[in-house]
Amino acid sequence: MDRETTRKVVMILIAVSAAIYLLQIAIFHEERTTAFYILQDLAFMPVTIAIATLAVGEIINDREKKDRLEKTRMLTSSFFTGMGAYLMHEILGMTNADAFIHEVVRSGADLPGTEGEIRKRIQEAKLAVHIDVAGYTKARQIITANQTNILVIASNPLIIEHECFTEMLWGVFHLMDEFRLRGTWDDLSKEDIYHFNQDFEEVLRLMLMNWVGNARYLKETYPAFYAAASSRIEK
Repeated sequence: MDRETTRKVVMILIAVSAAIYLLQIAIFHEERTTAFYILQDLAFMPVTIAIATLAVGEIINDREKKDRLEKTRMLTSSFFTGMGAYLMHEILGMTNADAFIHEVVRSGADLPGTEGEIRKRIQEAKLAVHIDVAGYTKARQIITANQTNILVIASNPLIIEHECFTEMLWGVFHLMDEFRLRGTWDDLSKEDIYHFNQDFEEVLRLMLMNWVGNARYLKETYPAFYAAASSRIEK
């Protein structure tokens, strides 16, 4: 209904309610009792509003958010089955990491614990990136060649619901800017290399965190697709 129709319906309902109260008074001649119940109903209205707008509204909002997240799951999956798989592979090739990180890559969907617990372990895991000319050049080529694809994914308004994924995209965008600013491997100073090591490490952690959630979703929903995506990252 539009606003004008809603206003008319509200006025009609109020008029019907008033007419019923007047009819009750006319029939039973109990003005005091009628006034008592009117006040009692009014006293209960704040409780009703609190339950309806806060509790029920929160449940509805959570459900709508879950639906929005599900609608963008395949969009985030396309990142990993496309440039994400290649970029993760290149950065991992320049990384000293503990066994847990390699386990995340091999079997992200089967790791014990909640997604939040695994993300915390990834954040705390030993992981040190030491870029080299081959890895840097390849990573630069992957990101540069996929700038349009990254922009398309980031432009989807629903993607903001995936906070961790959005943070990862910002990290990739930062690398894109750094590549544009600092140029090829031959143009890098020692300070530039140190800075890139830190940037690559942060992006890799965020990619691994997102890979876990994405892997679980794919394995549950599209198991054959998940198997293909996993093999691409492991190669």
